[in-house]
Amino acid sequence: MDATERIVNLAFYLASAHRPVSAAEIQAHVAGYSAKQSPEAFGRMFERDKEDLRAAGLVLTVDRDDVERYRLDEDATFAGTVALTRVEAVELRTAAAAMLADASFPFTDDLRPAIAKVVAAAHTPAGHAGAVLPSPSADEAPEAQGAAVAELAAAVAARKRVGFGYTGAQGRGSQREVEPWGLFARDGRWYLVAFDPGSDGVRIFAVSRMTGLSVAPRPKTPDFEAPVGFDVTSYMLMPFQYGPRAVDATLRFNGPAALRAQALVAGQGRLAPEAAGRYAWTVPVASEELLARWIVAHGPGIEVVAPPSLAARVRDGLAEVVRIHA
Repeated sequence: MDATERIVNLAFYLASAHRPVSAAEIQAHVAGYSAKQSPEAFGRMFERDKEDLRAAGLVLTVDRDDVERYRLDEDATFAGTVALTRVEAVELRTAAAAMLADASFPFTDDLRPAIAKVVAAAHTPAGHAGAVLPSPSADEAPEAQGAAVAELAAAVAARKRVGFGYTGAQGRGSQREVEPWGLFARDGRWYLVAFDPGSDGVRIFAVSRMTGLSVAPRPKTPDFEAPVGFDVTSYMLMPFQYGPRAVDATLRFNGPAALRAQALVAGQGRLAPEAAGRYAWTVPVASEELLARWIVAHGPGIEVVAPPSLAARVRDGLAEVVRIHA
């Protein structure tokens, strides 16, 4: 029996099991495994098969008590029916076409067949993807970031340590070996959330600042386990929030900025409505300089309420711009 047939048998067995099953039960009842296999040989084969199931989108959970037992998480594995109108299908295809044409997008091999299935199911013509002009998600070395993110994403999935050279915001270089927990993109840059044993804490690394990326060998053997309940979205901070927290800043959104308030704050801090359609936003800040730049970039209609030092930084920066260009 070939590996594909064995893996299909394993998937059917897990899907039909009414309770978590042990590896010994799987070896005894799933066609393709042999009772004559040594524990080591079966263990290696079973680990590879589990990884192939996960790569196919099947979510396996492990109950650890006296012995490890496995079950298929049906709620996480099987998505509900998605009904798209023709307009929604066209919009989705247009967004996908832009990503497929973006050198910084690392998952084109997964997206291309997925969008083909969506288009076929929605009965919409394929159209011409070339007519869509991409807006690169990475504004620094998009091809390099896309390749690095693809490699990091594989390391996250396989739970393998990665090493790289890293240049911090202050220009200091260091060598890191970390446990990669998750990836996200924000404001044109990809970031890695990882546990750094060297600093004994969770750190966020900009992929564009990495050099010499390497992944630990033996991809089928995990090096670590991410903590239960880890959620990468909780680390998706704004550029001025990375680093030791220094102060809480309060801004007021007026006019055009008030209309975009929900989008501007990106889920960070505390946004409170005020009179006359205004909003007050209180947010923790690590770098007042970067926040001042953010205010200027996203105005007009953003007023600094506190602290005074931030208001002075914005005022002085604008005065310098006027001086240079007057």
